Amino acid sequence: MNLTFFCLLLFMYTSTVGMLFTAIPLYSEAIGADEVLIGFIVSSYALAYILASPLWGVASDRLGRKRMLVLGMLGHSASVFMFYFANNPLQMIVIRLIEGFFGASFWIVPTAFVADASPSEKMGEAMGKVGTFQSAGFIIGPVLGGIIIEQINYSSVFFTSSTLALLAALLVLLGVHDEPKISDKEVEDDPSKAMIGIKEMAKRNLIVTYTNYAFSAVFFGVVISQFVVNANNILGTESILVGFLLTGYFIVEALIQFPSGKLSDVIGRLRTILLAFCASALGFSILIFAFSFEYLLVSVVIIGVGVGTLYVTLTASLMDTAPSLKRGLISGLQNIAWGVGYFLGPFVGGIASAYSFSAPYVFCIITATVGATLTITFSKGELTQ
Repeated sequence: MNLTFFCLLLFMYTSTVGMLFTAIPLYSEAIGADEVLIGFIVSSYALAYILASPLWGVASDRLGRKRMLVLGMLGHSASVFMFYFANNPLQMIVIRLIEGFFGASFWIVPTAFVADASPSEKMGEAMGKVGTFQSAGFIIGPVLGGIIIEQINYSSVFFTSSTLALLAALLVLLGVHDEPKISDKEVEDDPSKAMIGIKEMAKRNLIVTYTNYAFSAVFFGVVISQFVVNANNILGTESILVGFLLTGYFIVEALIQFPSGKLSDVIGRLRTILLAFCASALGFSILIFAFSFEYLLVSVVIIGVGVGTLYVTLTASLMDTAPSLKRGLISGLQNIAWGVGYFLGPFVGGIASAYSFSAPYVFCIITATVGATLTITFSKGELTQ
């Protein structure tokens, strides 16, 4: 597989998703949703995402990565186009559920795709490259979404996002080929292909890894829901500046993943994960006292360092242990954990924000502290490679 070409297609697709990060909360508010309902609209994506993740993972193991990735991209394109016709919060929730079902494919299949083609000793670097290109799409997406909203309208955002996702699906169909998967028998016969089997993987503390995935998604969910609305209120409804703030977040998240992936190959997954939790907690702490564009930007940049590092390091750790024929399933379970956090972040954050604008950020600080504590207490070095 041509990894660079594949990563460019991921970049194209995630730019369409990034446009929705700006549009969904702001459009929901425009059609009458309150803070709690906005949080649920953002979170509803994760409900379908959680249920669909193992299905897409198993299907990619059995039916092929490429076929499932293309199908998911096409479904995402169709569901995003449906936003064009939504005019009340209930319709937004229904469409988000559909979008979440098909969108789950994109966050499962590429990981297994790349892991099939990467040796374990370079897994962090490979996952870092994929993560960098995926996050780079989020750099363009939010600010482009803000510009389109301000200069044209919300409908144009949905139409543009849907069209680009369709184009990405067609390019995957025409230009990407499945990697051959290694069977357990082949692993036994050829030590050079050795990887830790599912029984050995079960001995590791996967609960810690999956819990940390959920925590990283909590941080992400709060940023793209409560933070967007709060920043919009502070900045006087200047949508383009909100888009720039999200772009700052995703720039750092994109740039940090490749070096942090390589760092985790060198110093170990555990140490890198702990550093990421510290950065996340620091960013949300600053955000509590941020009342200007500059301070908001500094806060989300630091949070981007934490979330980006957590994502690539935890992904590399799981793919280190996953046998080729099970990578889709393991990635699907990973995405269930992420989906749980993605639901809890905006939903719990939305409830908390009814009491104080800073309450969602305090929730994230507590979550980061718990994540670091669990990692130190229960991993016992098992996350290091």
